[in-house]
Amino acid sequence: GKALKTGEPALTIPCYAERRYGGVADDEMLMATPPRYLPKMLEGLAALSKNGLRYPVPPYGIQSDAGAGLSVSYADKDKKKA
Repeated sequence: GKALKTGEPALTIPCYAERRYGGVADDEMLMATPPRYLPKMLEGLAALSKNGLRYPVPPYGIQSDAGAGLSVSYADKDKKKA
């Protein structure tokens, strides 16, 4: 692919076959990164985590309780009411 050819990260919209046979969902994209970029990516993910953002982003839906995530984001709201 492009990442192997150029040595740079590549982001692409999946083709029909990747969606049909690879299980890639309609709202997903594909990213390929050469190994030399991994340390910087891990540093970025650690910085996101330090600021309260997790990756991958956990989905919230009817089958899960959003309270755990919302309580972290809106912890100050409860303190203001008291």
